[in-house]
Amino acid sequence: MSQKNEGEANNEIKVIFLGSVGVGKTSLIARYKTHKFIENITSTFGPNFMTINKIIKNKKYVLNLWDTAGQEKYHSLTQAFTKNAKVIVLVYSITDKKSFSDLDSWLKSVKDENGEQGYTLGIAANKSDLYDQSQVDDEEGKNYSKKINAIWKSTSALEEDQGIEELMNELLNNYVTILEKDLNINDVTIKLDSSIMNDKKKGNCCKGNVNEKKIKGRHKSHSVNQSSINKYVNANENKDK
Repeated sequence: MSQKNEGEANNEIKVIFLGSVGVGKTSLIARYKTHKFIENITSTFGPNFMTINKIIKNKKYVLNLWDTAGQEKYHSLTQAFTKNAKVIVLVYSITDKKSFSDLDSWLKSVKDENGEQGYTLGIAANKSDLYDQSQVDDEEGKNYSKKINAIWKSTSALEEDQGIEELMNELLNNYVTILEKDLNINDVTIKLDSSIMNDKKKGNCCKGNVNEKKIKGRHKSHSVNQSSINKYVNANENKDK
């Protein structure tokens, strides 16, 4: 990979919105990108994405925001597009109990494609402007989010500053913070291993009481460690209490 491509890849974050048909995924993405409510948005048929630039922790990132179809017939296609997503937002409508129950199925799709780690997970309890028609109370949503180690926020695409910006900021900051931490640890272990290889060449492999096996065991990939994500989620939950 060229130096340019490597830099571009490191600065891109794939964000995917998942949820049943009619929960408002497209409207939430439009609100997040344009800070406006766009009327007469039709249902999404197949995955679409839009790109925006975002400054996170004083660094410029490119966000690829994926909007997915909620219809059952597109489920397998949508699942394939969750691959390598770093921020995943599960969306349900508070006016639709079934869309809340369907979150288990969407979460299973994520885990089937991505495993248990490598991404941050959020839940958008959408259409909070229709609270008087709610079929899912906030506590039910919050309890579910704790169960799956996700960040929960009440959102509305219709009303300004209703949750989506806050939710995305938390998810993105958590992901980048943990990513930077993992990259720093990985950089240190690579440097340590390089010094060991140099010592081997010089015949000084075991000087300084360095245990080669232990150091090699500390290698990490560039994916985010899920246990670290859980610590960040729990810390944010305590703030909401």
